[in-house]
Amino acid sequence: MVDPIVVPVVLAGGSGTRLWPISRSSYPKHLVEILGEESLLQATVRRGLALAPPGRILTVGAAAQAFLIGRQLGELDPALRAGLVLEPSGRNTAAAIALAATLAVARGLGDAVLWICPSDHLMRDADALLEAVRAGAPAAARGELVTFGIHPSRPETGYGYIRLGDADPGLPAVRKVERFVEKPPLAEAEAMLATGGHVWNSGMFLFRADRLLEELGRFEPELLAAVQRALSAAGHAADAAAELAPEAAAWAAVPSVPIDKAVMERSERVVCVPCDPQWSDVGSWQAIWELMDHDARGNATTGDVLLADADDNLVRSERRLVALAGVRDLVVVETADAVLVADRAHSEQVKNLVTALTAAGRREAVVHASEIRPWGRLTALAEGPGFRVRELVVDAGARLSLQRHPERVEHWVIVAGQASVELDDDVRRLRPGAVVTVPAGAVHRLSNPVDMPLRLIEVALGTDLDDTRTERLDPPETGHG
Repeated sequence: MVDPIVVPVVLAGGSGTRLWPISRSSYPKHLVEILGEESLLQATVRRGLALAPPGRILTVGAAAQAFLIGRQLGELDPALRAGLVLEPSGRNTAAAIALAATLAVARGLGDAVLWICPSDHLMRDADALLEAVRAGAPAAARGELVTFGIHPSRPETGYGYIRLGDADPGLPAVRKVERFVEKPPLAEAEAMLATGGHVWNSGMFLFRADRLLEELGRFEPELLAAVQRALSAAGHAADAAAELAPEAAAWAAVPSVPIDKAVMERSERVVCVPCDPQWSDVGSWQAIWELMDHDARGNATTGDVLLADADDNLVRSERRLVALAGVRDLVVVETADAVLVADRAHSEQVKNLVTALTAAGRREAVVHASEIRPWGRLTALAEGPGFRVRELVVDAGARLSLQRHPERVEHWVIVAGQASVELDDDVRRLRPGAVVTVPAGAVHRLSNPVDMPLRLIEVALGTDLDDTRTERLDPPETGHG
């Protein structure tokens, strides 16, 4: 049998509030370098590249994170950007997968096998996962809907389970699915672990694009029609090698349903490949602690950390020294604008903190003190009535938009690199130590003309420091700012 064509579909629309303050709504956990030197999104895409060329990978992400996702894809391979599909709003996994399947069919890949990959999961044994995908692909190619079951290591109550049936006579790695089990109480989870024959539901799938659309047409015809209307209303050519996005108003009318409820728990065609890729959904600080290396007393640390008589703690420092003495079983996470202290065993309650921050209108629920922009990075240093101090790092060759601030004056101190500053009709080239003042109402633009980062300190003074009211006079070369 000829190996089927595999189209990896990376789902990059989650929020990950349980990992606040590292993960925030504008910069969620799949974009964060939580463990290792690349983000969970990049690690997921890299696994996809093992089975498909970059031009065949689809990434379905949030439109609000478009440049962040595009930037990370481009770091792996610029060709990956052509497969970026942007959701104007989150409509859950059934809509995202229907969108990808519709595009695959439009591009002549209806009989290709879609490999659905959440971007916020960690696989410490990628080879084991790829082996499971290869084992399940023939079943998907003949029309089955394949899910992947993770061998359970503990009686987890936060995951759904799958009860396994008989093995496929022709494909011994593939098992029938007898039933899906909702997140169980502890006693039921313990019983399933003791009796065996149950696996965790991983949220990863394999199925032909045309078969998935057929099943959605059976079970969720309104959802499928709404997705396809939204894509059609956008006026894109579905086979175009360019960034795609459904029309926002039409997309908002798509029902929000997970793919498990929409199809997998209702279809008669579902099978499972059990596997052990050392999977984690990285869903809490407790899960992060379990994944990290520990010292002799069970502490897992990152950054500038000092411990005295401390046991079984997770400590993460980004900017400052964090010292713990005489404590145990804590999570302590320090960032530029927030410090989290939590009981490690109950760290999932962090989501309640984020709910409270959001209800209070706190910016810390949404953005970091340090934000990635299309042109580089911006970090808030200090702010008070009538003033604001920030650090700007402008990437080599990047520039900000031509702009004007009617109600504020800005003073820039060049710290490192070189700056090209357009100020009304004047253009200046500035080196470290130079200071330039941008008067209120002056038309100006900041650029980095050399092949090294530009770093400067910006002091803004005035009655209106709101960046949303900046007058942008032309589009920037690499994003607005």
